[in-house]
Amino acid sequence: MRVVATGCLMAIAMAGCIEPPPITQPVTTTLSVGDARAVELYAIRLDVSGYEKTLTRDDILALPESLRDDLWLMDLDLAGGSGSPLLMDNAMHAIAEMDPGDPSLSQTERNMIRVLQMTPDTASLEGTRMLELLSLAPQVGIAPAQILQESMGVGIESNFLKPWAVTEALIEGLIATHPNAKTRPGLVSEAHPDGRVPVPVGHIPITLGDCADNMRPLAARYGTVAADGTTPFHPGFLVEVSGAEVLTEDFRMTIRASGNALPFKGIDLTNTEVGNVSSIGKDGVRIFDFSDPDWLTLEGLVETPTISAFTFQILEHPTFVPTGTSALPAPRGNGDVWTTPAWCLERLLAEASFKAFSDWSFDKAYYMGSNPDPLFTVRIDNGWFELKTLGDIGSPPPPMYLWDLMVEIGQMRLHDGPNPAAPDKGAIPEGEANLRFTLHDLEIGITTDQIRQAIQANLERDPTSLIDAAATVLDQAWGAPDFFYYHPRNDSPEEVQGDWLYFIHARDLPTGSERDADAYAHPGFYEDEALTQRLSDTREVDGDTHHEKVRVAPGDVLYVEDDAGARYRLEVGDKPSSHRIHLTVTRVL
Repeated sequence: MRVVATGCLMAIAMAGCIEPPPITQPVTTTLSVGDARAVELYAIRLDVSGYEKTLTRDDILALPESLRDDLWLMDLDLAGGSGSPLLMDNAMHAIAEMDPGDPSLSQTERNMIRVLQMTPDTASLEGTRMLELLSLAPQVGIAPAQILQESMGVGIESNFLKPWAVTEALIEGLIATHPNAKTRPGLVSEAHPDGRVPVPVGHIPITLGDCADNMRPLAARYGTVAADGTTPFHPGFLVEVSGAEVLTEDFRMTIRASGNALPFKGIDLTNTEVGNVSSIGKDGVRIFDFSDPDWLTLEGLVETPTISAFTFQILEHPTFVPTGTSALPAPRGNGDVWTTPAWCLERLLAEASFKAFSDWSFDKAYYMGSNPDPLFTVRIDNGWFELKTLGDIGSPPPPMYLWDLMVEIGQMRLHDGPNPAAPDKGAIPEGEANLRFTLHDLEIGITTDQIRQAIQANLERDPTSLIDAAATVLDQAWGAPDFFYYHPRNDSPEEVQGDWLYFIHARDLPTGSERDADAYAHPGFYEDEALTQRLSDTREVDGDTHHEKVRVAPGDVLYVEDDAGARYRLEVGDKPSSHRIHLTVTRVL
């Protein structure tokens, strides 16, 4: 097969008036210090168009993990609001509707469900500063629940904490603060030199690898992140995801590509063996024609994706968080909860309550019998609650924000023991009321058409990862070159024309390669044997900004190091022809 291919290439080259590559016997012995060897490299193009390649689910799972993780498809919207419920909306509604008596739940989870389901009719203010309110109400012949209902502007059987407010708080405080939910792989640009693009709040990036592996990688990606000096600690929000089928067993993704079908030629410095580096996506040629409606086709997507099991967690603060005593600083007050991490349970309760009550105002006087003077008054101004009594009646609670009240209630109730009549018995110790809910058969909230449209639009906007996948699937690589020869296209700008040496990059390594591009202590090309004066850089040539590269001419001398730390001198000889380069490789260390 290799003999036939060589003959074809020679015929093509001769027909195009390009000299065919020389046929030489490869030398594979290792260079010793002082040994020198002459090597010739050539650059010939064979442009093809409309080449089709179909990837199955197994093909995708066979790609290197790093490539699967970089193949971004879409940013999954987690909360669409009441008009279009999505994953987190569905999750919060499912939790709010759980039975707090379910023995399969932990005591903390049962307590949290009771907090979420708490209404004016079921409120327990035991242990909070508002307990006195319930003792004052009967004195005017009004049920305590009615005063709570009127004060907080909710129905007698309506939840204090609205699912939409809790969902928004979770997304903003727990999910959006996770380091891996903030950015996704994207185009390297002046605005994003690291190739990381911001993700909209309320979304998480999804890759083709996630879809192919039933979303299981999400649990690791959005799990605990340890602090490393630049990234703060985050406990994570996902523990396990299973059975989230997006791609069926019949999934097919067909791409139609164009480009150079011939690889670049490079040298393995260890033994000067000439090898291949894939040319796909590295020469500035637009390999996908987005004007062709069939450049990408997707088959075998699940009609309505669901998640069979979805376990997420919320950790509480290790100590009790004192609530506020002042309306200042407005509009949240001086509660310590605002200094706690955005992801902790107490902060999430505060944020959800602030969303629900920050614009709520109420003013009413409560009378006993026909007495013209009110027994007490309740006034709420944008969530700031004040209760005043006549004379020395009772012990009214101090003024507070309604969100401070909800945080106080939450902290007390989350630690209750299993017996509601004796909540202190078997109470959960402070700092141990962590939540971990497992939900089943949740709808993700997107359809097949939405997935297909999002994938196609996003890949057209940023095809980088798909180009890398195409280069891996249409593998041209062979051997273990440390660098390769590149000759710009004829239509490239005059200022980049000439002969270039490109140092190997992680994107060049073939599927399943055991090589590590990070193993090079001194990547690139240097002026001196000590490798202190780098000659190469990552300037753009035909769209490439990844490789360390240097333009060379006959007579140039440069130094380079392989992945084992051996060093070599490269001497550029006279050019045999326009698309060939002659190098003498000498090991110096």
